[in-house]
Amino acid sequence: MNYIKYTIFSSLIFIGSLLIADDGLAFKAKGKETIEVRFNGRMQAQYDGLSMHQSLEAGLPSDIDLNRTNHFYFRRLFFGAKAKLSNGIYAESVFDFAGDESPEIAFDKAIIGYKFADGTTGAIGFQKVPFGFEETTSSSKLQTIERSAANRFFADDIDFSSRHMGLHAKGKLGNGVSYAVAVVNSAQGEGSRLGGASNSSNDLASFYRLQYKQDNVTFGIDGGNQAENLVTGTDVSAYTTYVNYKAGGMDLLWEYFNGNLGAGNDTEGVSLRASMRNGKWEPVIRYSSVESDWAIDSDELIRRAPNGGGLGGQGSELDSKYIGLNYYYSKAVTFMAGYEDAESTNGIDTFTMDGLRARVQVLW
Repeated sequence: MNYIKYTIFSSLIFIGSLLIADDGLAFKAKGKETIEVRFNGRMQAQYDGLSMHQSLEAGLPSDIDLNRTNHFYFRRLFFGAKAKLSNGIYAESVFDFAGDESPEIAFDKAIIGYKFADGTTGAIGFQKVPFGFEETTSSSKLQTIERSAANRFFADDIDFSSRHMGLHAKGKLGNGVSYAVAVVNSAQGEGSRLGGASNSSNDLASFYRLQYKQDNVTFGIDGGNQAENLVTGTDVSAYTTYVNYKAGGMDLLWEYFNGNLGAGNDTEGVSLRASMRNGKWEPVIRYSSVESDWAIDSDELIRRAPNGGGLGGQGSELDSKYIGLNYYYSKAVTFMAGYEDAESTNGIDTFTMDGLRARVQVLW
């Protein structure tokens, strides 16, 4: 299956290269309405070397060193295309060939949209909902190799935010204020019958964003309500508020999360990130923390950590510190390296995780 997957991906890249002429893209469009077609791609080759150590409850035998992650792989293999028609309708699809779960070839984004005269856009399809500043920032533009533990709790651990199929809209209200809304399938990732029965979940979710951007500062608040979360088995409501400040080469981000997972299972999270670009070099630091009365899944919040580290009980928490260095070889090529040190505990058991990640990214 992997051989077929990478053969298809390589073929698409080759076909795309044949379409590139010296003066731009040469293509034959179906229908006179097509006025623009754009192809793009993203490759992220990555190494993860992470270890996990478990400190057991007092009175039990010695502590345990769990298995170590020591792995080279493709984090992302994206190939996308976008078509704009003269009647205002556009369509965009992005395929991911680096999936490690079934189906191995998945679509990262697939939408059909319309741009109104006032700049408002509406779309039906599969894409990220407006929840989380870091989550809705492309991985190609992030200063850290992986998103924060606080972000991953809502996007990856309980499958609340990230990609949903449904209706999406966004626009501007003037004076630097913009908005985004989405009414979508409650089940995350259910965008096609290829992933299972189309009626496996009939619940809906809604998400919203209100954002203010002026000069170098962005303020925002995002929220969402999800019926019958498939991980927790309850209705989930959550919000995040954030401030992003950019000046010169400096980039500062503060983001706070709060979630109600039902039955008193409240969750709070925070992420603080700072980076300073100096020419081609960019050092970055980040602190992230999550506290949840529902559960803490350590190897999910610290991506690719060794299996294990599940904690339950009131006041379970995880703290993470990250330090990294990025080198921007060009606008299309970036080298990244980062060390992460994290600890999770429920007051009885404690897990410590640390290790190095490295990545090279190429965009086209």
